[in-house]
Amino acid sequence: MSSLIQLFANNAKTTLAAGITSTQTTITVASGTGSLFPSPVSGVSAFTLTLVSATSSSTYEICLCTARSGDTLTVVRGQEGTSGQPFLLNDIVGQYDTAGVMAALVQSQQLQNQYYMFSVATGTANALTATIPSLLTSLPDGMSIVVKSSYANTGAATLNLTLGSTSTGAKAIVTGNNNALVSGTIPGAGYPITLSYSSTFDAWVITDGNVDLSTYAPINSPTFTGTPTAPTPTINDNTTKLATTAYVQNNLANYAPLYNPALTGTPTAPTATAGTNSTQIATTAFALSAGIGWNQTWKSVIGSRTYGVTYTNNTSKPILVCIALDDIYGGDNNAYLYVDNVPVVQFAMSQGTTSNGTAIVPVGSTYKVIQTNGTTTIALWSELS
Repeated sequence: MSSLIQLFANNAKTTLAAGITSTQTTITVASGTGSLFPSPVSGVSAFTLTLVSATSSSTYEICLCTARSGDTLTVVRGQEGTSGQPFLLNDIVGQYDTAGVMAALVQSQQLQNQYYMFSVATGTANALTATIPSLLTSLPDGMSIVVKSSYANTGAATLNLTLGSTSTGAKAIVTGNNNALVSGTIPGAGYPITLSYSSTFDAWVITDGNVDLSTYAPINSPTFTGTPTAPTPTINDNTTKLATTAYVQNNLANYAPLYNPALTGTPTAPTATAGTNSTQIATTAFALSAGIGWNQTWKSVIGSRTYGVTYTNNTSKPILVCIALDDIYGGDNNAYLYVDNVPVVQFAMSQGTTSNGTAIVPVGSTYKVIQTNGTTTIALWSELS
């Protein structure tokens, strides 16, 4: 029988519209009766057709119809042991059960015992051979078979499958990722292995057998190799999803590098305590708190200040000292304001005049007024602190 798919129709029977020779491959049936028969697809399907003499039922021929156009049928003559012979007008044309058709049908026991899809392998441990009953002449993509092994494989292996009488040649047996088998994938003799043919790999893909766990990572604490990949979570995702390099880079786009950061917007930082002298970032609040005049007030301290006494700036900020001296006794008089024993303001006066001066006193520094000659009085001593 042909490897084409068999088509069937009920009660398909008619007569020849014209006689045919013993070799003619197109026949015409009675007008309008061609539709009683199936319509084969070229190279895919067909149906059996029996020609019978109208005068002698023992004169018949079985043909294979491969195409039909209306009432014209294209046939292959002399099938199932019959031979081509001439037939006359009005001889019978019908689709009947034939031994070949019935024998090609899969019976229940054949289905259950995998008659068409199971074979015991021969050959060697790494070069298997097997045969299955088949009318196919090539391997269809996705064909699956079961082969009982005769050996445990010791390395890469092949299978040469014979389809009926057609050898398909040695094809590699591979795992699902198209990798060659490793030793022991086929555990031993008598082990049934399921194989599916992949036209993409031009190889038999094993779907069972011993799995080589060395090519897989455990679920618990896996150690991946190569370049593992995963879906990239959305920015700022805060879950247990794997963070890809793209996720990290996307999130780092919102951060400044430690070296030479170029900040945008309104950057903030903790405000250092007043008087801090380190590499800590100075905020605007720190700058204002450290500046003269910020949160400071003028105070008159004339009642608590006198010549020659050393005072210390014990506040947390520099202070401003403003002093005015009067000469009321006559003569030329001089006095100096010292900061940390350094004269920073000179007061020079004559009788009836006033001299004043201002100085900044840093945090922790000392300050005092010393008369060097003459006599003056302190007319004003105020401090911004």
